[in-house]
Amino acid sequence: MLQVPYIRNHKEEVITKLAVKNFDAKDIISEIIALDEQRRKTQAELDDTLSESNKLSKEIGMLYKSGNIDEANAKKTETADLKEKSQELSQVLSSTENELKEKLVQIPNIPHESVPVGNSEEDNEVVSEEGEIRNLGNTSKPHWEL
Repeated sequence: MLQVPYIRNHKEEVITKLAVKNFDAKDIISEIIALDEQRRKTQAELDDTLSESNKLSKEIGMLYKSGNIDEANAKKTETADLKEKSQELSQVLSSTENELKEKLVQIPNIPHESVPVGNSEEDNEVVSEEGEIRNLGNTSKPHWEL
């Protein structure tokens, strides 16, 4: 499976090489890049929210130690709101990551530079052959039936 950073950094190369396999990748690559941007944005927002929640938790402890109970309770309400927001962001992040994975598995690996462009098996070139190819006749079974 192709990795998202590689796709993001080599978008045109991936599209061109997949065209060798007769796979039109323009739309799905654009979708993957958009999903990755959304995932990264959501992850950054979630990280900021968790960081702010941790900072408030430390302030609440300091306020309780100094005797400012009313102010500490107000900060607790803010922390509860941040926790709810972080749970929502986690769900959005999870669904975005799942959608991104579903798109990634739809893309084949890119072929090697030496692979010729072709539409069928007949367009392939034989690089080398070893030994003699035996004729097994009409009664032979394919490998999946053996």
